[in-house]
Amino acid sequence: MTSNLELNRLISLTFLKGIGPILAKSMIHRFGSAEAVFQAKEHELLNIDGLGPTHISVIKQVSESLFLRAETEIEYCEKHNINIIPFSSADYPIRLKQLIDSPVLIYVKGNAQLNHPRTVSIVGTRKPSVQSLQMVQQIVEQLQTCGIQIISGMAYGIDIQAHKSALQNGLETIGVMAHGLDQIYPSNHRQTVEEMLHKNGSIISEMPIKTALHPDLFPRRNRIVAGMSDALIVVESKLTGGSMATAHIAHSYDREVFAIPSHPYKSPENGCNALIKRNIAHLIEDGMDLIRCMKWSHALKEVPTKQIELFPNLNEDEKNLLHILTGKKLHIDELLNYSDMPLHRLTLGLLELELKGILQVLPGKYYQRIS
Repeated sequence: MTSNLELNRLISLTFLKGIGPILAKSMIHRFGSAEAVFQAKEHELLNIDGLGPTHISVIKQVSESLFLRAETEIEYCEKHNINIIPFSSADYPIRLKQLIDSPVLIYVKGNAQLNHPRTVSIVGTRKPSVQSLQMVQQIVEQLQTCGIQIISGMAYGIDIQAHKSALQNGLETIGVMAHGLDQIYPSNHRQTVEEMLHKNGSIISEMPIKTALHPDLFPRRNRIVAGMSDALIVVESKLTGGSMATAHIAHSYDREVFAIPSHPYKSPENGCNALIKRNIAHLIEDGMDLIRCMKWSHALKEVPTKQIELFPNLNEDEKNLLHILTGKKLHIDELLNYSDMPLHRLTLGLLELELKGILQVLPGKYYQRIS
């Protein structure tokens, strides 16, 4: 459990200009804690790859006012039921934890699972056609048969339609914000957010309270939308814009990307067609295409979904490995890194899970949960 002092220092690190999540996590890994980063000597900081004199100057010039600002942040979040989850926490989304540029911490309001067995992000243009809005409704209705969690960015158009469709079909949905959770943007979506929070949904952000909206924050939001998903669907998009950027980020994260094709005569600059032609996205025409491609047919509602807690005979190592493998296939070297287990314990745990029919061994020493 993160102490109040350590949480304060983690938040303080995120306030520092020029210190992004990669550098921040690298320093924490090197010195053992965020508090130790602020206590480190200049010559020790110089040993961190990517950390230069300008960064070190920013760290060493930190005053007590910065820590007081972080304390105000903690107090606000406690008062407004916002959880602050550091990347070292067991509650931190495992899909994000696998990424080098994942946030140092995230702010979460609501009760949605952050490690849902199956997650799909749906993105697209802010000015969609009626047909595209109907397509989102149809896709989400079909995904409902697998109990899939829907993630999007709370924007106008395709995003908000994805959230609304999830609510209509009784699915958990997570809205990723590009600002602090003290505000809702667009403000027109406040009622949808309230319904999400009432029905086991969540809104999340890596941005602190009172962060002013800025165009630079939307790409940061998009990488979380991509990173938290097993699969990402682009429903309608131009050749450039946030949806296309999110699709490319998801592809770089080794997530499965899907796109709804459009007739070239109607949309000569259609981003979905471009994603398909460039082999970045799979062509799908409905939600069942995605379910088949992701091999999620076993999770259709007539077959009960297997959760970790339904396996009473698993030891702690086996439970930990299943948790790490949620929604992702991983190489044995990656499992060694994420699990912090010695090799002999790791291989024994993997063998036991395989023998119990819970784990699938793939070519090249990759492993994947069957359920």
